[in-house]
Amino acid sequence: MVGMRKTRIGAVLLAGFAVTVGGCSSAGGGAQQGAPEPALNVLASVDPCQVLGEQDLQALGVSAPGEPLDQGIGEKACEFSGDALDLSVVKGEQSSLAYWEGRRSNMAVFETNKVGQRDGAKMISTASVGNGVCSQAIFVGQGSVSIQVTTSSASYQNDEATCAKAMEIAQVAEKKLPK
Repeated sequence: MVGMRKTRIGAVLLAGFAVTVGGCSSAGGGAQQGAPEPALNVLASVDPCQVLGEQDLQALGVSAPGEPLDQGIGEKACEFSGDALDLSVVKGEQSSLAYWEGRRSNMAVFETNKVGQRDGAKMISTASVGNGVCSQAIFVGQGSVSIQVTTSSASYQNDEATCAKAMEIAQVAEKKLPK
């Protein structure tokens, strides 16, 4: 069954594909001068292992509970394993859109998009092209939640199919994230 084993490059190559739109605001005419209101960290209480429910995970064919991970770069993640795919949910409380746009040179694909009513980004690192790894970020306040899919060699079709699966899962997760 060696051919069926999945390559776990996602946690290494795509660690931190958390993208945000934090800090994007417009100055209103006649706004009061003074110190800006501090932004709330709406992701502080979000547990990456609880973003998707048990029924969601069963429908995807991945095992619950997930394995919590600390990426070591200010991000918390949770990995779930399955036969056709592995799934990671990564929470980046402070990784801004500007931060990731500054790292576009490491990505073969970086496309902003919509996930439900929120802004998002589809990302594939340069090293992951053709390896069945795609990440779909959901912008949430000053941080983001990223759904990373790594398909098994037996189920891999192409990068677009992997990204479509990441988007499908992100749409489920988006509804459960704080406003």
